[in-house]
Amino acid sequence: MDVSAWIALGVIGILGLAGAAATPALLRDARRRQERGGGGSLGGISGGMDAIWRPSAEEANAQWLAQLEVPAPAPTPGDRGDLDDGPLVIEVPR
Repeated sequence: MDVSAWIALGVIGILGLAGAAATPALLRDARRRQERGGGGSLGGISGGMDAIWRPSAEEANAQWLAQLEVPAPAPTPGDRGDLDDGPLVIEVPR
């Protein structure tokens, strides 16, 4: 083997060792994001697979997301709440 092959092999080895050393920190960071609700780095991949292989799970997820994004009810013309009367308060039932 010539010198360039040894250099390439050394670089690959060093990158492998660096990746192995960084793995615990990367996994810890991913776990913290999941605990905060940010999801994992590969969390979106399974969403496309659910639509194909488990349509009922995809429908349940769509309904759950729709319930999270329920808008506040719009005020009707007879409701109290004029901007000239003071602050406007919109009450949202939980």
